[in-house]
Amino acid sequence: MTEITLFYATNNKNKLHNMYYRLKDYPIKILSPNDVDIHLEIDENGKTAIENALLKATAYYKVLNMPVIAGDSGLYIDGLSIEKQPGLYVRRVAGKVLSDDEMIDYYASLAKSTANDCFIHYFTGIALITNEGTFTKEIKDSPLKLSSIPNSNRKHKGNPLDVISLVEDGRYFNDLSDEERVALDKKGEQEFTDFIVSNVMK
Repeated sequence: MTEITLFYATNNKNKLHNMYYRLKDYPIKILSPNDVDIHLEIDENGKTAIENALLKATAYYKVLNMPVIAGDSGLYIDGLSIEKQPGLYVRRVAGKVLSDDEMIDYYASLAKSTANDCFIHYFTGIALITNEGTFTKEIKDSPLKLSSIPNSNRKHKGNPLDVISLVEDGRYFNDLSDEERVALDKKGEQEFTDFIVSNVMK
């Protein structure tokens, strides 16, 4: 089977790692901006995750004229008012862009204010552009419990909140292996993979 090249519009090493793992059994080669030495400044001013994903995918497709996929994520937290929801601005609070440690401390304090009974829900908007057309999808991840006590292991793969996110058995998300992470949200991972494969390998 002929290998297909797919450009992933992200410089996030964690997202690239997850994509490589997700598509490891398919003849799909992933390229990133670093691979082609093209880095576009894109104003992600969309009102939804899908709109932002489309902005990124469209910009790179116009330059590369090859299959391009892009994504954008947001976060919903149980018990917060609409005005206080992070939404698409998980790292930005009151106009300030938080460092990793500031982000961990801020969300840990939210968990503490709810007596450690706080669940978070990630959602991801995906946009894929090929010569056959434009395809979009929103995927909702399984909920995670937010802890007010950070993991002593502060290493993460791109998302600082993994350090204070607990899975059902009480382990921290950033302690999970790739296999465990995929198994945790098997439905969402399969949706993501099927979306890409069905539209790229037509």
